[in-house]
Amino acid sequence: MKFSGEGTITYDNGDVYKGASRDSAPHGAGKMTYKDERVCEGIWRNGKIEYEGDMVFGKPHGRGKKIYSNGYVYEGEWKYGLRHGKGLYKRSDGSVIYDGEWKDDKKHGKGIIKLKYADGSVVYDGEWKDDKKNGMGTFKWRDGSSYEGEWKDGKRHGKGNSKYADGSVRYDGEWKDGMWNGYGTRNYENSDVYTGEWRANKKHGKGVMTYANQDIFDGEWKEHLKDGKGKMKYHNGDVFEGEFSGDKMHGNGVFEYADGDIFKSIGEWKEGKKCGLFEDVVRSSKPVYYENDEVKSDPNVKRELPWDEDTDTEEGPPSKRRNVSISPS
Repeated sequence: MKFSGEGTITYDNGDVYKGASRDSAPHGAGKMTYKDERVCEGIWRNGKIEYEGDMVFGKPHGRGKKIYSNGYVYEGEWKYGLRHGKGLYKRSDGSVIYDGEWKDDKKHGKGIIKLKYADGSVVYDGEWKDDKKNGMGTFKWRDGSSYEGEWKDGKRHGKGNSKYADGSVRYDGEWKDGMWNGYGTRNYENSDVYTGEWRANKKHGKGVMTYANQDIFDGEWKEHLKDGKGKMKYHNGDVFEGEFSGDKMHGNGVFEYADGDIFKSIGEWKEGKKCGLFEDVVRSSKPVYYENDEVKSDPNVKRELPWDEDTDTEEGPPSKRRNVSISPS
């Protein structure tokens, strides 16, 4: 005949159980004294020990070990039935779900997680608040990439740096809600480097992009594209300074050429192309005599002027500038 409630169960092998039971099996708070004098006191469920350790008023309190129905195990400190203090919570395969400080059954304080997967492990070592990453911490993903810095409510927030699997820095700067936001430096896989302002993972504001081919753009960005005023220095020596829109030269600007007959073009660009009337400043040449790196006059060098002295007016030589109407190219 089966019974339930408080009582004593004496087994044929000499084991004795005292405590709560259900259907003649330990169920609830109770103590099992084995025939070899071992004692197991705690909380039982369907004849199996679920919690073993210190208790107050039938609840875990102090130090103890609990085995959950999914096979997970917590061993550490308790307070009136809640995990509180230092403790280790792990999977049945040994993976550390959390090892650290607890408060009112939540991860709170300093702690670490180490979760094993077939393709690698996930590790977080840092600070927690109310079961979420908060404060300083380091997170490592399965592919080996990582983040070290500040967290808020489980997201990267504040200052921090993310790294590739090989340890090289991917992004170093400010974060907001898990995204690049504020001021920071991004190192791209193709060796491009951007340093400046970000908004929601996109270049936005003022910043400098140094391209792998040594082109350099210093100016304003909008939604990841050059937009506003900026200066583009090309690796061949050419320089454009002016307005941009949609990642292209667009608006008023000056283009200085490193080589060629035209020294600079002044005018208005449209979607990266010259459009309308431009003022082109052309180069001129003349023989010059140098002595010890200084320009000197030499009577043996005949100076050829780029204009006709016989037809020159009192106003002096003609201008070296000329206005050129350029059709859109």
